Amino acid sequence: MSSKGGGTALSRRNYRLASDTDKPKVTGIVNEKLLSDYLHHVFPASSKHGPASATYRKTLNFQDLGAHLERLLSEDEPAEDGTDQVEGRLGPSTVVLDHTSGFEGLLFVDDDLLGVIGHSNFSSIRATTCAYKGKWVYEVLISSEGLMQIGWCTLNCRFNQEEGVGDTPDSYAYDGNRVRKWNVTTTNYGKSWAAGDIVSCMIDLDEGTITFCLNGQSLGTAFSNIKMGPGVAYFPAISLSFKESVAFNFGSRPLRYPFHFYIICSIQC
Repeated sequence: MSSKGGGTALSRRNYRLASDTDKPKVTGIVNEKLLSDYLHHVFPASSKHGPASATYRKTLNFQDLGAHLERLLSEDEPAEDGTDQVEGRLGPSTVVLDHTSGFEGLLFVDDDLLGVIGHSNFSSIRATTCAYKGKWVYEVLISSEGLMQIGWCTLNCRFNQEEGVGDTPDSYAYDGNRVRKWNVTTTNYGKSWAAGDIVSCMIDLDEGTITFCLNGQSLGTAFSNIKMGPGVAYFPAISLSFKESVAFNFGSRPLRYPFHFYIICSIQC
């Protein structure tokens, strides 16, 4: 997802957030470099995908990502906080949609920052937390049956009004409207979804696979040998057409279909 946010995200109360022209364009680029540098820091060159001797576990708010990562990179031993410790993720303990910078296009976002409606041709938004190691899952309630691509993306992904999640090299998506999977190219995958269905989005950053489930039933491994290692972390993300809508569950409430060995994105205190 473009960290510059080339669009506008609104709540149902229609408050306006910064558009691309309102924000300094350098911000997203600086944050992206710092995130990449830090991920190289926790994945030393001597280890293919393994953790560094001291892995960062303190939760982080992407609002002050730059200062936070600059401080961590200057420390030989990143400090660990005694609370909210989960290895393999970067972000605040409660995960929501990133309506401040992690979006492209025009969107209406619910007050809880979990529900979203597309309000332009093809809008995209990502979550506030990324994962770089381990097994992670989140759920999406399908509120409409139209064109949407749901999955995972890195901070390097650049979306626009025509290309979204799954249309760029480091993003992967399931599309239950056209019954396909997307990673630059597209092939048949899964089943058709309907309003009221629950999509589980699972990423295994130990084995390098992404799997989707529909109403608790696995659709099979969608992608294998995904890019991993230094500089790579994945955000939950979605792209959706005009008036299409979903609601996310990152773990602030129990998952409808929990899976063994997969961790919810939000940290339960």
